[in-house]
Amino acid sequence: MLYTGFSYSCQMGPQSMTLLYFALAYFLGIASAQFLWQWGLFGCGVGHGMWLMTLALIPVCLWLDARTSSSASLRWPAAAGFIAPRTTTPWLLKALLLAGLTGILRLASHPPTPCWTPTDLAYYNASDRARASLITVRGFVTGFPLHQEGQQRLDIEATAIRIHHNAIWQPLTGRVRLQTRSLHPFRYGEPVQVSGLLTEPPIVEGFDYRFFLARKHIHSIMEWPTVEPQLAPLQGSPLLRAIYALRTRSTHLLNRLLPEPYAALANGMLLGIEAGIPDELYEQFNRTGTSHVIVISGSNVALIAGALMVLSVKLLGMRFALWPTLVGIGLYALLVGGDAAVLRAALMGALLVLATVLGRQQTALVSLAVACTVMTLINPLTLWDVGFQLSSTATVGLILFGPSLTDQAERLWIRIVLIFRPNRQPSEHPQSAFLIPHSLRDLLRDALIMAIAASLITQPLILYYFGRLSLNPLTNLLIAPVQPFIMLWGSIGLLIGWIGLPVFAQLIFYIPYVSLWWTVAIVRWGAQLPGSSVAIFGYDIRKLLLTYAVLFGWYWRIPLRRIMARVPLWTREATAQGQISNSILGALVVIASLLWGLALSQPDGKLHVYFLDIGQGDGIFIQMPSGQQVLIDGGSNPARLMAELSEVMPFWDRTIDLAIITHPDWDHIGGQIELPERYALKQAIISETVHAHTDTRPWLDALGTAGVQAEGLRQGGWLDLGDGVALWALWPAPDMQGIYAADKNEQSLVLKLVYGEFSVLLTGDIGRDSEAQLLHRGQPIGAQVLKVGHHGSGSSSSTSFLEAVGAKVAVIQVGMNSYGHPHPQVLESLQEHLLLRNDQHGRIHMWSDGQSMWLETEQGEITFMGGKEDEG
Repeated sequence: MLYTGFSYSCQMGPQSMTLLYFALAYFLGIASAQFLWQWGLFGCGVGHGMWLMTLALIPVCLWLDARTSSSASLRWPAAAGFIAPRTTTPWLLKALLLAGLTGILRLASHPPTPCWTPTDLAYYNASDRARASLITVRGFVTGFPLHQEGQQRLDIEATAIRIHHNAIWQPLTGRVRLQTRSLHPFRYGEPVQVSGLLTEPPIVEGFDYRFFLARKHIHSIMEWPTVEPQLAPLQGSPLLRAIYALRTRSTHLLNRLLPEPYAALANGMLLGIEAGIPDELYEQFNRTGTSHVIVISGSNVALIAGALMVLSVKLLGMRFALWPTLVGIGLYALLVGGDAAVLRAALMGALLVLATVLGRQQTALVSLAVACTVMTLINPLTLWDVGFQLSSTATVGLILFGPSLTDQAERLWIRIVLIFRPNRQPSEHPQSAFLIPHSLRDLLRDALIMAIAASLITQPLILYYFGRLSLNPLTNLLIAPVQPFIMLWGSIGLLIGWIGLPVFAQLIFYIPYVSLWWTVAIVRWGAQLPGSSVAIFGYDIRKLLLTYAVLFGWYWRIPLRRIMARVPLWTREATAQGQISNSILGALVVIASLLWGLALSQPDGKLHVYFLDIGQGDGIFIQMPSGQQVLIDGGSNPARLMAELSEVMPFWDRTIDLAIITHPDWDHIGGQIELPERYALKQAIISETVHAHTDTRPWLDALGTAGVQAEGLRQGGWLDLGDGVALWALWPAPDMQGIYAADKNEQSLVLKLVYGEFSVLLTGDIGRDSEAQLLHRGQPIGAQVLKVGHHGSGSSSSTSFLEAVGAKVAVIQVGMNSYGHPHPQVLESLQEHLLLRNDQHGRIHMWSDGQSMWLETEQGEITFMGGKEDEG
């Protein structure tokens, strides 16, 4: 099947079934222990020796079971079938009870909230922020730092603590999670000192964040943190440092080679970094029930394991191929973050590889049970990880329901063929009746069955946790065939990028780009369909258990012999002719898509101006008639800016000719911090009077790393952008620098974009003082379009200034804010203008041929103004 790439077998002998029973008994013990712990039975927990002892007694009982005569065995009714073994000795029952007791004691030795001592960091947690005092902790960064919405999420392994009324450092252990806006590029193992309010994780809106973090061995969070890197040797595991460095390099490569949101999706699918995916897009994946393609799962591990296995066998032979493959699977699991779902898939993949090398019958359910057992022995709280539950149940659905659904699909297809071709010859393949290639038909069938089988068994969990029922399997069917292209060619592109061949990597990434574009387009389309997601309320644990009882009851009603005797149809290999046909067809589709996208993205000979929807802040993108591009400001959120740029730039274009910062307020400069990393910049400009301002340093440092020198611009300067387009600098005046030294806003660059009879006045964040100076000095501020100053603040846009500009269109770049922007007085002054706002209209697009002007908002409204179109 497409899901794993391995031939799963459901044929299980008595020994395999016994292992499965033990795993189920152990999981039931852990689940029972959770309720016992909530009732206060375990208190501070028990030692590890107790569960290790019960675990060691299980083999003893099995040995006694093997020595017990058949006369002493208990016989179950034949109707019990799959639910219980036909014969059970008292020793086997005792072993099963010991497995359940091991589960209880394992959780008791690792409770969600232990009893803390002064050597534990969580001992110093305050119950809430109001009761917290300032605490300083020393330690090092553990795990992989994640970047999201201009912040870094860090997990710190604490080694010492200092409470501020006590100057003595006390050694301790524990982990704390925090969010910081620091621009320092933290990395795994880096020593740090953090100060802030140490509190216990909260429980908010029904979500137990405390229990969620406890599964990751984190019991503290720090609010209002100050993080200071320390000049000390790196700590932690050298292996993890190397792997996370490779992960950082990989995400930089993806961000550079792919536009947004496709770069963020590729980070999630290839590296397990989902933080950069826009919330709106992630919600659309959730609504359509397709979010499983984002997370690292069994299909990813199967692809890596299969590739490593083939390579190792060719280089070393079957005898020596095992260890390189197992090591590669382990390193990949660490590279992508090593969460519960990934480790489960990695362990299962390793077991299947082991069975393949040893030449033994591989049993999917038992491999799954062993993998889950090993993980919960290491950390019993993993059993409550939602990703782990969804990943494991999806695999169960594929194993149990996949074969029967495949049979049903085959019968249905034959019936359809007989309806339209009643005289079909017996030797004629059913798929040939509609001229559908055999392998293509199998691909579509397997994609649909994979989606149905996985969704059938995961939907109750999704409904229980998220209160949402997805009713649109069509979206899964349409995106499933392109997912292997993302994984396979994306991995190859990363490998080529790692060895220092970015040009070849860029060419290869065109293939996953087309697949990602298709995936996003279909998901967005599917999310708009009525009934794609239905909200369900009141679905509690009892209804969840009842649903699964019905599902498995339906499964077990079919005779076990009839199901287990079938060979899964997804292991059948397509003919060589079908493989070649599909390869050619896929290559032609990719090439045609790239050529079509390339043709549509060519310059059209007009000047295009986009007022980007980047939230509270300014961001203007300009494309010249022949294709050169200028970015002015960028808001505060790099991820949102990159997503907007991907909407207005060709997918293949990773170059921006000119980046301009009007002034270094964060809502103008923050979004551009990552610009040199994502795009090749040719030139950068900033208001000359703030070039040396301290707030400009992060932007200048980022440019310096990319080898770009920023130049200053002031009143009287101008830029020839080519194609007859020019940018005039009308402000700031050099003689006013001392007067406005403490006010960055009044030192904003004021630029006038001119192309024939078309002009746009871009005012940055200047206030009424600067507006008055522009009027007094007779600057040519008249324009057809006005970018309203300072997001519509009441301190800008005086009546005399608006009258002197004489614009027909006014644009306010504003998002959700607490400043009261835009001010009601400014809105009243702009009543005679065609007023456009990013918070109401989304991205605003205007274009001109130098005589006429066209306007379009993200909602699709188009207005013709100026020139001949305005005469009527």
